[in-house]
Amino acid sequence: MKKIVTFVGFVALITLLSSCGVKTFESADDMVEKALDNVKLVNAQELKSIMEGEEYFTLIDVRQKSEHYYGYIPGSMVIPRGSLEFSIGDAKFWEDEGLYLPEKKEKIILYCKKGNRSILAADALIKMGYKNVLALKDGWKGWELAFPDLTEKNLDMLSGGGHEEVDTGGC
Repeated sequence: MKKIVTFVGFVALITLLSSCGVKTFESADDMVEKALDNVKLVNAQELKSIMEGEEYFTLIDVRQKSEHYYGYIPGSMVIPRGSLEFSIGDAKFWEDEGLYLPEKKEKIILYCKKGNRSILAADALIKMGYKNVLALKDGWKGWELAFPDLTEKNLDMLSGGGHEEVDTGGC
């Protein structure tokens, strides 16, 4: 009888502990809010200062490639949010881009259209062991408003005909 009680207690404890680890969210905004517990933000002026400084960093646009063509921060590269976790540590990916694979301690700054996707992306990289990850507060739109003269557009792509800006919602 003592063995049965011990076994049942053990099973109940395991069941209780395993159900505690699952966090559900009502919305994507709730996920972003929770991610902000881990993610540090940088504003447009701070990013500009980093860009003007001597420290090495990697600037990644996590929007879709089609969004990048309408404007981007000079020196950034596109790794869409949906493939970031798979590409960030892939040496061949970086070699194909003509760049070095970032080390986990190097500064990585992420941005998207308005800021939310980059916060989720930064949280994912932090969970993967990257130590110095920042997300651009207010994203590309914040940068474009703060520094309209410090933007680039891929005019060849824009004049290619038929391309319309992709609406990715509020993020």
